[in-house]
Amino acid sequence: MLNIRSIPLKYRLPLIHGGILGLARLKSGPWRKAADSDVPTPGPVLVSGFLNESSGIARGGQLSLKGFQAAGYAPVVHDLRTAFKHFIDGKARLPDMAPGGVWYIHANSPEVMVAFLAHAPDQWADRYRIAYWAWETPKAPDYWVWTADYLHEIWVPSVFVRDGVKRAFEAANRPDLTPRLRVMPHPMFDVDQARPDRDRFGLSHDRTEFLCLFDAKSSSARKNPWAVLEAWIKAFPASCDTARLTLKVQDLRRDPDIAARLDSYMSGRDDIRFFTERLSDTDINNFMASFDALISLHRAEGFGLTLAEAMTLGVSVIATGWSGNVDFMDEASAYLIPSRLIEIKDPTGTYEPFRPFWIARDHEQVWADPDVDAAAEAIVSVTNDPELRALKADAAKARIRDVNDAWTAEALSALPFNGWLK
Repeated sequence: MLNIRSIPLKYRLPLIHGGILGLARLKSGPWRKAADSDVPTPGPVLVSGFLNESSGIARGGQLSLKGFQAAGYAPVVHDLRTAFKHFIDGKARLPDMAPGGVWYIHANSPEVMVAFLAHAPDQWADRYRIAYWAWETPKAPDYWVWTADYLHEIWVPSVFVRDGVKRAFEAANRPDLTPRLRVMPHPMFDVDQARPDRDRFGLSHDRTEFLCLFDAKSSSARKNPWAVLEAWIKAFPASCDTARLTLKVQDLRRDPDIAARLDSYMSGRDDIRFFTERLSDTDINNFMASFDALISLHRAEGFGLTLAEAMTLGVSVIATGWSGNVDFMDEASAYLIPSRLIEIKDPTGTYEPFRPFWIARDHEQVWADPDVDAAAEAIVSVTNDPELRALKADAAKARIRDVNDAWTAEALSALPFNGWLK
């Protein structure tokens, strides 16, 4: 019997996503497509997501939930993970609640299809359906277009993501779906309650402390920690006693090759260290607040949640000046690193899926190659010019407050979904 985990990820992902789409198409006969003329039954708001997990999509869902609550709504909470046990048999149950209202699913297209498959359509057909999607390249995957037909609205965290999903709609000759897109940046409601604690996290009071966050489960090609390490070594060819870089690495044991590559940069240096302790939501905010600067030389971000969180905390940010993060940062509020656009190369297949030789490469799919020399100069500036660093951090705190505007009670009450709540 074939073990799908034995298939290389680059081929496995298209198989999984293609299988989910195929099953959804097969079972979608009784599903009701969304339409502007729909008159859903008024009811409560149901928020589904991976709300008990620690990942970017989980954190985004948690912030959306807090956004609804801060605006005065009383959402019913639903763990979407349980749907994965029932997407074939369709026997999952949504929480016991009044029918109708709004079903808000904080997940991308494949997970939304799983949610629809797992729950019989009589549980959700009369609900106003919203999904929250994020993607990190200039065009979203083609198969997302099919799912959009069943959603009344699609919320996205940035203009970059909106344009990427729009391009997918247009490529499929479905521009009629574009009005369903709405930019809703992640709200920053709880982050500024964090308290720095350098002693707790082994940080020096005499060094400028830099942080780079990296999850081995995610695409290292996209997060690009290698560029951070190269920039650090350019900035400080020998081990530095006035600055230090901490790599907060999650799930490093999952990929020995990544671990070995990271180790190779640390040889003979005491100004680069790993931090692998798993932290609670409260502790991760306290941890981030304890640093002077955060570095992200990403190739692409749908939003840049950790960048926004760092800015909220008053931590200086060095970041690639391309993709979703430029919605909320500029030269006054961050050290933006220039880049050139290059063809996507992603060994995991997440952003460069397998294509048979007879299917032409999609030349719209590019991402950033940040300038390592410019990043090294920014690292030196953060280290040697604390006054400029403080000015940018203050400007960042003022700038990032604007992301909450979309989540005020007044702003949410003006949106169409509010008409189907009671």
